[in-house]
Amino acid sequence: MNNHRYIDFLAKLAIDSAHPGGRQLTEAIISEASIKAGDRILDAGCGTGATTAFLAENTGAEVTGLDIHPKMVELAQKRSSAASAPFRVVAGSAEQLPFGDETFDWVLSESVTAFTRMAQSAREYFRVLRPGGKLIAIEMTIEERLSLPERKMIQSLYGVAGLLTEDDWKKIWERAGFSDIKARKDSDFSQKAAAVELPSYRLTEEIDEEALDVWLSHLQIMLTYKDVLSYRIYQVEKQETP
Repeated sequence: MNNHRYIDFLAKLAIDSAHPGGRQLTEAIISEASIKAGDRILDAGCGTGATTAFLAENTGAEVTGLDIHPKMVELAQKRSSAASAPFRVVAGSAEQLPFGDETFDWVLSESVTAFTRMAQSAREYFRVLRPGGKLIAIEMTIEERLSLPERKMIQSLYGVAGLLTEDDWKKIWERAGFSDIKARKDSDFSQKAAAVELPSYRLTEEIDEEALDVWLSHLQIMLTYKDVLSYRIYQVEKQETP
């Protein structure tokens, strides 16, 4: 990440399901995935642990959440302690996952990879997946190229290294070693998932002028570039060894 302003803002508001599509899209994706009881799942960039908890409670899988932000790790651990189906929470970066090769059957990344060195994180996802394992990533995707000043302004707010098109993302997944690459829109899942949903958040004593400034800037960008700043659900696979 170039800076942590936006991630700090999410942590200060303890925002659940801040990714595009929100909780409804998450549930639609998971309900469609062929996750089996006993599968090992990594929720990379788990935030407050909302999706991690949902996976643990509804799939029978062995679920691990990972996040780089200390406040998010703390919130996810508290959620796990109170959950009916506890899950593991680990502090770490998607760019250097603290797990051995071929550890997981699934990796889920909800609006996380774009905030990292994307090619590096993609390689790490590939490394920790078992042959036949699958990655599902919800990622910011632009519909058209923007001018340099526009790109710099947006990248400065979110702390991302670049703004990628669907083709750009496909090249990242392919170069990391993935195959069977699909890029889907939320409307490919269900009408319910395609509905606009505001993220859940909690006001805390940590809210300050900086957080409010980030929030207002985010809303302005979403309004100004609503036809350009979009997202895709990328579903890719690590092929089994012949």
